[in-house]
Amino acid sequence: MSLTATQILDLAPDAPSRKAGQDQAKPGKWSALGRSGDVVWGEIKGSGASPYRTVADLSGPASKCTCPSRKFPCKHALGLMLVDAAARLPEAEPPDWVAAWAKGRESRATAAETRAREPAKPVDERAQAKRRQARKERVAAAVDELDLWLRDLMRRGLAGVRAEPYAVFDRMAGRLVDGQAPGLARRVRALPGLAAAAPPAGAPRPEEALALGLGRLALLVGAMRRLDHLTAEQAAAVRAAVGYPVTAEEMAARPDAADDWAVLAHAVEDEDKLTARTVWLAGRRTGALAQVVDYGAPGSALPPAPAAGQDFAGALAFQPGEPPLRAVFRDGRAGPSPAGPLAGATRIGTALDGFAAVLARAPWTERWPLRLAGVRFGHLPGSTSEAPLLGVGDETGCLALRTDAHLPALLAVAAGEPVDLFGLYDGFGLGVLALVAQGHLYAVPAQDPRPILMRAA
Repeated sequence: MSLTATQILDLAPDAPSRKAGQDQAKPGKWSALGRSGDVVWGEIKGSGASPYRTVADLSGPASKCTCPSRKFPCKHALGLMLVDAAARLPEAEPPDWVAAWAKGRESRATAAETRAREPAKPVDERAQAKRRQARKERVAAAVDELDLWLRDLMRRGLAGVRAEPYAVFDRMAGRLVDGQAPGLARRVRALPGLAAAAPPAGAPRPEEALALGLGRLALLVGAMRRLDHLTAEQAAAVRAAVGYPVTAEEMAARPDAADDWAVLAHAVEDEDKLTARTVWLAGRRTGALAQVVDYGAPGSALPPAPAAGQDFAGALAFQPGEPPLRAVFRDGRAGPSPAGPLAGATRIGTALDGFAAVLARAPWTERWPLRLAGVRFGHLPGSTSEAPLLGVGDETGCLALRTDAHLPALLAVAAGEPVDLFGLYDGFGLGVLALVAQGHLYAVPAQDPRPILMRAA
């Protein structure tokens, strides 16, 4: 098995590890390099007298290193895998320390397989029903408390809300976490940031952003009180926004959505002390959009995923919800992606109609993915040399752009010509994640803060 450099860098637990791993990806730094099947190994000079021994199983992927780093994978494991990705390491007989590590992995895998074959313990349906009822009651109590808290805030007015210390919001978020409503807690913790001064270009003013955040929370509270009046898919979307998990049993019952899925972009964000990686995909035949999200603790690796610019030929399973978007990978394989336009790309007017339809069904939606075809970059009306307002437009309308470090590179790639864009829209501005120019996909790097693009086709 072989991993691409992009797939290996996606395993990095954070941006510094990603950069450090690239610094270690120089064959001249390594000695005793070798490969046996999917297992690669090598030694690299560290701060001690003895070199660090590093081994990785590319089929996992999994790795181990004798360095003292608490991050996984460490920079040496990333560097070793990158060296192999650049030029396949020579086949060799594994040394004793590599063989012992591989044997241990094999023994643990065999033990796990044996446990999986054991008859499952009978399900205590009464206990399950009792737990579900207990959670339902805790969430209902948390929603009631949030409703009262929101009403108290609004009686003081938006100006009063903006003056509240962060502790006011953090205490309410803590109560929601205790009430098993983490989705609501995340939205409450975001309110002070929405009210901050000096918003970036393309973002709503603080009072607008705060009113939107409070309004969305109030809409979710109202939806939770009307679950019995919603369809099954609508109710599932509300529960997902509140923070109910989808169980493995529920996902196993969901149908396959088979297609050739174009991997449009990766996005990595910090979310409630976790690292969240989103992989955005579009079905080439169906035009469906899919969002696959994986979470990892700081310092831990995220599972491998197809790189931006590749195709995933296989099946996804969509979680219940209306509109459907969140999905998980099922069987399939990653491969090269053909050149061409983004699947399902539309004109701006059509994309905005679609965004309005999403808000009609789920008005608490914060951002929604848009695929735009044949748009040009330019300055919006009202721009000045001191305060330029950048956007994209076509004959059906225009959208403001969220200004970020990657925008100059996007403009350079477009070179004034029409391009296809993919990004996230919040009703005020579009944050671009990828573009297609002359049939080639260019994705904004998921974890690299520098204003560069990687060509992904």
